[in-house]
Amino acid sequence: MRVQKEEHVSPEDKRIYVKDNPAGKSNPAVNPTHAGARISDETVERQFEEQLFQSQRLEGLGTLVGGIAHDFNNILNVITGHVSLMERWRTNPERFDKSFEAVKKATERGAGMARQLLTFARKVEVVTGWVEIGGVIREIVELLKATFPEKIVFEVKIEPDVPAIPADSNQIHQSLLNLCVNARDAMLKGGTITIAVKKIGRRNLKDHFPEVEADEYVEVTVSDTGSGMGDDIMGHIFEPFFTTKGGRGTGLGLSVVYGIMKAHNGFIDVESTVGQGTTFYLYFPVVVRTTETLTDEKETGESPSGHGEVILAIEDEEPLRDFLKTILEESGYKVLLASDGMRGLETYRDHMNEISLVLLDMGLPEMSGSEVLAGLLLLNPHVKVISASGYLEPEVKTDAYEIGALDFLPKPYLLDELLMKVHRALQVRA
Repeated sequence: MRVQKEEHVSPEDKRIYVKDNPAGKSNPAVNPTHAGARISDETVERQFEEQLFQSQRLEGLGTLVGGIAHDFNNILNVITGHVSLMERWRTNPERFDKSFEAVKKATERGAGMARQLLTFARKVEVVTGWVEIGGVIREIVELLKATFPEKIVFEVKIEPDVPAIPADSNQIHQSLLNLCVNARDAMLKGGTITIAVKKIGRRNLKDHFPEVEADEYVEVTVSDTGSGMGDDIMGHIFEPFFTTKGGRGTGLGLSVVYGIMKAHNGFIDVESTVGQGTTFYLYFPVVVRTTETLTDEKETGESPSGHGEVILAIEDEEPLRDFLKTILEESGYKVLLASDGMRGLETYRDHMNEISLVLLDMGLPEMSGSEVLAGLLLLNPHVKVISASGYLEPEVKTDAYEIGALDFLPKPYLLDELLMKVHRALQVRA
């Protein structure tokens, strides 16, 4: 049996169709008779959907926390162990380099996991960019391998030359997490989760989805070898709060996936057989890239260097201040440091004519980053500021831009990313 998002219902067809109402049912209580009521209802519905989405993100975070804590401890063990070895092997370049590479890989792995945690835990603004579905899938599989039981096996099948799609990568992550968690829960004794990606033409979808518009779609399938579902359950799976997990779930996962697919002008379909497993199909429209559509953020080539420009770094963490001073000076810049907001404002006031750029941590003690940013702009309305933070609500980030920040640098940031953003900011005319 299949369930998908469609408009047209045929009495002879066993499929259950869902479009505006995930349950596929009319709602007589929502039947406004004038425009004002309709707008009000739409606003309430949108707010409700946002609350459901955030609640479900937190549920997903809870699913991951135990395994991630274990994995972070392993990462810390690798780092502390190899740091000790590096102290012993200072005179043995080969062994020292081997431990150095191990520490580097461990920190990169930890940084990646931290970014994933922030993606799932916080409210995230919808940011549409060109998303390589294959890369997103590989990321989520690596994360879940560290958190799911070892008896769950992952298989990934990605066709070559699958085009990038305009999408919100955070929401794609969330959709895949939800489907994989459901698959895990359907395989209590273990099994295989298969995630596959391929291109599919409009003609192949027309029968199931008469409203298809794009000529080509990217099809993502998530399959499990679990218990499967019968007709009585299939008819309700996209309803908010419907769950077969008892107290172990809120019933928000699939309704969130449904909403995400709807927001991306895509379609969702599912096949299931009791005792044999379930397959979910996600279809994302392919959009032809033009000079007017979204651009990639990837940079190529070596990191740019400075020419003696003075940068003020306002950062309360001493090791990070030392790192910024070292790397920026090695890259050709002169660096001034401040450990808090008040000292940062004093330093900027005293050296205003010399400083070309300010790196500002938004999580400063006593005086917030937003207050410091406002103070800098009072001293100089044309000051160039890059704000940085390891945990930032979207509205706070938006406020920083609105106050006057030129760019944002998420922590933990990579060396090349830091130098590229500094270079870009210095090129902007005051």
